[in-house]
Amino acid sequence: YAGTSWSPDRQPAQRLFFQEVDSGRWRRFAVVGPTQTGKTLACFVTPLLYHLFEKNQATVAGVPHQDIAFDKWQQDIKPAIEAGPFADLIMDSGPGSRGGRFTAVKFRNGAILRFMGAGGSDKTRSGFTAPVLAATEVDGYDEVSKTSREADKVSQMEGRTRAYGDHARTYLECTVSIETGRIWQEYVKGSHARILIPCPECGEWITLERENLIGWQDAASEIDAERNAAWQCGTCRKTFDDEARGAAHRRAVLAHDGQTVDKHGNIIGAYPDTRTLGFRWSAGNNLFLSAGFMAGEEWRAERAADKDTANRKLCQQSWTIPPPIVKDFDEAITPEDVEARSNYVPRGLVPAWAQLVTVGVDCHKYQHYYCVTAW
Repeated sequence: YAGTSWSPDRQPAQRLFFQEVDSGRWRRFAVVGPTQTGKTLACFVTPLLYHLFEKNQATVAGVPHQDIAFDKWQQDIKPAIEAGPFADLIMDSGPGSRGGRFTAVKFRNGAILRFMGAGGSDKTRSGFTAPVLAATEVDGYDEVSKTSREADKVSQMEGRTRAYGDHARTYLECTVSIETGRIWQEYVKGSHARILIPCPECGEWITLERENLIGWQDAASEIDAERNAAWQCGTCRKTFDDEARGAAHRRAVLAHDGQTVDKHGNIIGAYPDTRTLGFRWSAGNNLFLSAGFMAGEEWRAERAADKDTANRKLCQQSWTIPPPIVKDFDEAITPEDVEARSNYVPRGLVPAWAQLVTVGVDCHKYQHYYCVTAW
C-alpha cells in the first residue's frame, strides 16, 4: 500500500483506535498489537503528526535509546510527514534535516518534536515541558535503573506533561513481552478493551483468538496446514474464510472491561473507571495475513527443535498475548522486583463484603508463590 492514502478497511482495528482517540474519553492510550501490522504508524507516528501539525503542540517522542532517534525520524516519522499535507513544514536546515545526533526537531509552524531516550541519567528526561508524550517500544526501556533515584523511565517521560493536567495526552505502544511488562500491565489495568465481530454464520459477536484458527493441528504437512486453515466461531463452531473475516471486521465494535454487545452490535454497560484506553488487536484481527499463512507458522512452531522459543515468538509477535513462563531464572529476586510486579487489583482494594483477608507467601530464592483470599 506504499504511495496510497491510509484506509480503515485495510486494518479495521485502527479505525476503532482512532474513534476512541476522537471520543475525548481517554487521556492515556496503551496499545499492544502484532508486529508488522501498522501499529507504529497508527499509534505512534499518527498521534505525533496530529498534535504537532493539527494542534501545533510541542510533543515528546519516547524511544528506547537516544541513539536511535535519528533512525526513528528518518524511517518512520519524516516519510509520513513528507507523504502528507504538512511536508512544507519541515525545515531545510537545523537538527534532523541532515543527519547525525540530535534531540529535537523544530517545524515551520513553531511546534517542537523532542526525542527522549530511556538510557542515560534521569537528567536527560527533565527540563522539557510538553502536553503530549508518544512512546514506542515501551517494554524495552521501562525497567527501573539501579542508579535511578526517580521513578521508572515511562513515568519520568510522562512527568514532562504533568503541568497540562487534564489536557495532557500520553500514547504508549509496544509488542507484548511478558505478563509483567509495562504495556501488558497498562492494557489490563486500563479499559482492557476487546475487538468483537459478528460471526458470518450465526451472527453472534465473537473475538478471534489463537484457538479459533483451526485446520492445521492434524495436518500431515505444512502445505496441508495452509490448505486446511479456517476460522471457527467459538459459539456455533462453524467455520468461515478470510473473505468473510474481512467483511465481519468492517462491522467490528470495541467493548471495554465489563461491557457486552447485543445482537445489533450495540455496546451494553458502563465504561470502566479509568482514563487509560487499554487497546489490543491480535493475529485474528490482522487482515494483512491469511489464515493459511498463520496456520503454516503454527504447524512449523509445533514441530520446531526449540518449541518453547517458537511458541513464545508466536505469542508475542502474532497473537499479542504474554508467553507462558519458562522457568529459567539466573538471578535472585529483590524487594524492588516484587514491588514492580503489581497485579491487576490496585493496592488496598478489598471487596465490600469481605470481613477477613488472609495472605500466605512461600518464599524461594528465585521466585515467590503467594495466595490472597477474602472471606
